[in-house]
Amino acid sequence: MKASLVVPTYNSKELLAPCLISLNHQRLGPSDTFEVVLVDDGSTDGTGDMVDRLPLTYPVRRLHLPRTEESCRSAARNAGIQAADGELIVFADGDQIIDPLFLQEHIRCHRDRPGIVAIGFRDYLAPGAVDLERLRSSLDPEALPDFAAPDERAEVTDLLSENLGNLATAWHFLYGCNVSVRKEDLLAVGAFDVNIKKWSFEDVELGYRLHRRGLTFVHTPFARVHHQFHPESPRERYSDWRENFAYFTSVHPELDVRLQWILDAYFDPAREDGPSWFEAYLRFEFACRARAGRLPLGEPYEVLVVDDGGLPGAGERIAEAGARTDLIVVDLTDDRDLPLTVQTLSTGRELLYFKRPGEGVLKRAAKTFGCPELARLAGEE
Repeated sequence: MKASLVVPTYNSKELLAPCLISLNHQRLGPSDTFEVVLVDDGSTDGTGDMVDRLPLTYPVRRLHLPRTEESCRSAARNAGIQAADGELIVFADGDQIIDPLFLQEHIRCHRDRPGIVAIGFRDYLAPGAVDLERLRSSLDPEALPDFAAPDERAEVTDLLSENLGNLATAWHFLYGCNVSVRKEDLLAVGAFDVNIKKWSFEDVELGYRLHRRGLTFVHTPFARVHHQFHPESPRERYSDWRENFAYFTSVHPELDVRLQWILDAYFDPAREDGPSWFEAYLRFEFACRARAGRLPLGEPYEVLVVDDGGLPGAGERIAEAGARTDLIVVDLTDDRDLPLTVQTLSTGRELLYFKRPGEGVLKRAAKTFGCPELARLAGEE
């Protein structure tokens, strides 16, 4: 399979250089290839000259778009999609440093699985310079600034499980910094909406249309990127968020879309007592579940533990058990396909999935879902 990695950039050459150098270390299977489609959205900071000087070991297709009033992330990404040769389109931002297995894992999600949206997370790096010389040799953690924080979405999957199919709002997890979709599916829904020109929602709105088209959203924990620190203005971001939310709800007036307003309490910088993103997101998720009639009043969960000895046939056992009862799957293996198998199942019941969970995750899940067996697995009586 050929993957086209679309990377938009604008006047950020200091952040872009580590991103492109990190891609020298991608490791793909023998039958897979990739290209990078770098979309320069009218940069004036010497981005093109900088890219010319980088010792890159992979094919780069560079597009330089003239800067106009219509310039935006959506238009830049759409230009990259149109220029891409790959059947699989992978998106990353130019301020990310990309792990060596990133593209391999995105390709693996889509191989023999049509109709997939594969979502990876990012972690946040502290302020500091990247050691480019060391990064040229390998993606050595010592070349990067210190780890600052995990992806905010990880707190949701730690609590509610890593099965995105069990979320009512998985479409809101589509962030343009780490996601992949087949090109045919992107073109079928019209790609990104170029009417969303400012920060926020251009990727989530695409996620909603892909959701309406019937695509399955999966989380791949093995496709990782690292977000380089750069200053941001909370007030400017909030103004953009409000403007784009108004547009989003005007073209999609459905209740689930309008319920995203719950997140406003987090983004509003004037609210000193506002909730965390995690708290606001849980309110949004459970409001959408309630609208769909999913209330926490069902049967007790059955727990199915998969270890290395039980891996053969695990998918069939999970599908069978999940069809008859609400199910919690605890996966203790290193297998990278079982998470995808679980997330592409449609059982009609609650299906929770935890991959090699730590003791804290199990204890929290035991309390959240009223499941004594999870507490026993965590070492509690």
